[in-house]
Amino acid sequence: MRVVLLKNKTAQLDKYEVTFKSNGYETFFVPLIAHTHVPEELLDLINDKDYVKRLQNIVVSSQRTVECLSESVLPKLNSATAEMLLSKTVYAVGPATEEFLTRIGFKNVKGGKNAGTGSILADLIVQDLLEQDQEAARHPELLSLVGEIRRDIIPKKLSSQGFRVKEVVTYQTVDLDDNLERFQKVVSPHSWVVLFSPQGTEDILSDLKKHPDTKIKIASIGPTTEKFLNDKGIQPQVVSPKPDSISLLNAIKLSEEKH
Repeated sequence: MRVVLLKNKTAQLDKYEVTFKSNGYETFFVPLIAHTHVPEELLDLINDKDYVKRLQNIVVSSQRTVECLSESVLPKLNSATAEMLLSKTVYAVGPATEEFLTRIGFKNVKGGKNAGTGSILADLIVQDLLEQDQEAARHPELLSLVGEIRRDIIPKKLSSQGFRVKEVVTYQTVDLDDNLERFQKVVSPHSWVVLFSPQGTEDILSDLKKHPDTKIKIASIGPTTEKFLNDKGIQPQVVSPKPDSISLLNAIKLSEEKH
């Protein structure tokens, strides 16, 4: 069985590749967007000793941000500053982001597998900080590391509870111009096609709608992408209950057993 993953392969180790290959699936990655690190603003902040001392909590919602930290931020810091940064509490969206943060040296990562969406993570942050008896008015602002294109669920929820959030862009994305051609080279009848995000999928989805007889099956990594597909008139055969490789694999296996 072939699985086509519409995503950039995660640097160093991609859990989706490991999980599916170990279960007998052929895996193919089709990157749809190009990422460019923009670490300058973050580096300026971190190199301000007073700011780093005040900073308590960081919010990370994407593996792309972790790649920027790993490749373009940490190597440029002196050892003392890097150690201070890695000691901060980091709230992460999704298990893959949590695991990646831990792998590059962060010692206190929260959320992750228990926070598959930004909305859930924001609720977890509010609950966690209030349980620590940290009044919002006196709490240092949270540092949220984001991509240039992002949703504002996390800062809105935190701000509504009185917490201040500083957003810093760590990467930019652009759609690649040959997504459909590269997709067509690896997809085959009865393949599973997994969408992780709406970005960069327009041409591919239009082509799939034109050729429904190929019996290609679509899986969505979560409800946000499912809604995007529904708005396009497409109903995925599978929606992963959690945004991680094991949940996705099990959902696909369950669908195959039913059919």
